[in-house]
Amino acid sequence: MELSPDTEAVVAYLEAYAGNTLRKPHDVGLILEVAIQHQAAELANEIIFAGAALWRVYRLWKRLSPDSEGYRRVAETFAGSVTAVRELLARLSQDAPEEVQYRFRETYLRLAEGAVRNLIDLAHDLSWLRRLQNEMRRKGGEE
Repeated sequence: MELSPDTEAVVAYLEAYAGNTLRKPHDVGLILEVAIQHQAAELANEIIFAGAALWRVYRLWKRLSPDSEGYRRVAETFAGSVTAVRELLARLSQDAPEEVQYRFRETYLRLAEGAVRNLIDLAHDLSWLRRLQNEMRRKGGEE
């Protein structure tokens, strides 16, 4: 699926905003493009929010040792966040072209360790998009 020039511009802006650290920029673009084409802005925002939450809990989980207090609860939250993002991506991809469905299914929705790593990379990018959204809201409210 080709991204529209508008979506490409958003992804390029996000890439610059994130200091060229995005890991799955094309997939962020696919999420945005599918959401635009199917008037699914609410679902896209749910994905962005859930992805940012997954990234936050992942970073916390990474810093804890297995014998730390709260480790188990953070691990359970992480697992729940992975499930939530997967379910949202599955919902969005239902309306996507077959090649996007295949990409999401193979990259993010399989029950495999590699898919979880890919999901974490996507969550990293979605957290940057969430930061940008929040910054834009703050700036919009200041004017």
